Amino acid sequence: MTDPTFQDLPAPAVHRHRRHHPSVIWIVPFVAIVAALTLGIRAYLRIGPAITVTFETADGLEAGKSEVRFKNVPIGKVDRIALAEDRRHIIATLKLTKDAAGLAARDTQFWVERPRIGVGGVTGLSTIVSGAYIGVNAGASNETIESFVGLEHPPGVTTDQRGRRFKLTAREAGSLALHTPIYLHQVAVGWISALELAPDGKRVTAEVFVEHPYEDTVTASTVFWNASGMDVTIDAGGLRIDTQSLATVVAGGLAYGVRDANAPDKVAAAGTTFALYDDRPQAMMRPDVERIPTRMRFPASMRGVAVGAGIDFQGVTIGAVDSLHPGYDATTKAFYTDVDATVFPERLEGAFASLVAEGGASGKTGLDMLQSLVGRGLRAQIRSGNLITGAGYIALAWLPHDKATASVAVADTWTIPTVPGGVDHMQEQVQEIITKIDAIPFDAIGKEVQQTIASVHQSTSAMHDNLFAPDSPIQSSLKTTLEQVQRAAFSLRGLADFLQQHPESLIRGKK
Repeated sequence: MTDPTFQDLPAPAVHRHRRHHPSVIWIVPFVAIVAALTLGIRAYLRIGPAITVTFETADGLEAGKSEVRFKNVPIGKVDRIALAEDRRHIIATLKLTKDAAGLAARDTQFWVERPRIGVGGVTGLSTIVSGAYIGVNAGASNETIESFVGLEHPPGVTTDQRGRRFKLTAREAGSLALHTPIYLHQVAVGWISALELAPDGKRVTAEVFVEHPYEDTVTASTVFWNASGMDVTIDAGGLRIDTQSLATVVAGGLAYGVRDANAPDKVAAAGTTFALYDDRPQAMMRPDVERIPTRMRFPASMRGVAVGAGIDFQGVTIGAVDSLHPGYDATTKAFYTDVDATVFPERLEGAFASLVAEGGASGKTGLDMLQSLVGRGLRAQIRSGNLITGAGYIALAWLPHDKATASVAVADTWTIPTVPGGVDHMQEQVQEIITKIDAIPFDAIGKEVQQTIASVHQSTSAMHDNLFAPDSPIQSSLKTTLEQVQRAAFSLRGLADFLQQHPESLIRGKK
């Protein structure tokens, strides 16, 4: 039943509201959301591998700031730096970009690029402004890894550099160092890319890099030598100074060439090993094929002669000293020094060939012919090679009349007798002069001189009595003579006056 109270009420009117369009203000957050999603997706798509590199120290590196660069192009950043468990190293976590994912190859090299000063020059100066960064040398391996051991120094050669590598062996490093330049005809064509001690510790091995397009100038017969400093030569032609460049005087350098530029040769393959000579003359010297061991015994001091000292024969260096062995002769109670050397007879060229030909008919060898020279008066003598440094050498000279020391024969060895020379020879000469001076009878000569002086004094006294005494006969005769000369002078003067007044008297005579 309907309530009469509500029967008089009007029916409600229903009004339906129309939907409103979104406000323009909502476009801004929508665009921001889309942009954020886009950037996020792009960043996600660009994310490359995360790798770790171990270094000795984190000097110059900052997490979140230091970059990773390849060819000076940023390819990532240092994300985190942590101390290794052994507390001897640091581990840097690097996040690379996706397009640099291939640089995580097994043979890729990483190092911290920072300012470095060395004999080869100054590197990394740009990091003073930009800060240290991690450099990359791309590897060629197809295998990728996540952990690397970083280099403490940049590699001598990167994979993108064109050229060829070779190896040099030397007795000592001397002035050699990483990045030491290499010259060809005084033009820099490469550098030392690595330097290390040989496994046996007796030699030094250097890896050199000759850049393109000069790598083909290194042939199988190329010789390398140390061009550091200046080569000063003083001879009959004057003073000559030879140097590759001012840089080699300060920082050192190497040079190379060939002994015979016209000889046919082939290009040396990469990795070929060459010997490094001490200087250019040694490198250009013809290689020695025949080697003859030589022994000499010197009873005098060997001061100034050291291992490596030259053996000179008529101005040609035909060998070098290998070792010195002091000895003692119990019979004579005297000390001596045995010198072992190596002689290269082929340096005598035609002279040695003639000797060999001379002995060929009798079946004698080159050693036999050299030994025969001793019988003709060949002797060894120490001489001074440099008055400033005191360095000496051994000269082979023809001295058949000098007293030689007894030589000790050694099998298959050229044994040469020796004679005093150099300072010792001068000392002997001085001693001989002193001995001769001591033999002069100065006392007898002094007595004879005194007697001679007394005789001269007596003669002088007699002369004084005869010449200067007032009543001496000589004085009287001299006085009379002077009076006669004076009278004659008066007469001549009168005659001259008369003739001046009467010159006709010379014809007519005096009236």
